[in-house]
Amino acid sequence: MAEIAVTRELVKELAKAARLVLSEEETDKYTQQLSVILDAFKELDEVPTDGVEPSYHPIEIKDSLREDKPEKWEWDPLANVKDHEGKYIRGPRIK
Repeated sequence: MAEIAVTRELVKELAKAARLVLSEEETDKYTQQLSVILDAFKELDEVPTDGVEPSYHPIEIKDSLREDKPEKWEWDPLANVKDHEGKYIRGPRIK
């Protein structure tokens, strides 16, 4: 893997691509932070992973859905309506 040097110019280019306006203090701060982050990834690259199967999720994902079974629904939507006719709600007259 090619070595990437984190410089102020690189941070300025990244900020420009992201349409960010950074002060000089922010540029220095982000230069240092980005360098620390990339160093952490370099350490991870050194870990021996020969014979280790890739893991895409830390927890095994199982189909946790229940089987879909139809059930009778015992709910009368007109039970609390004062004025209804058959299965329709009767509203006030429009003048």
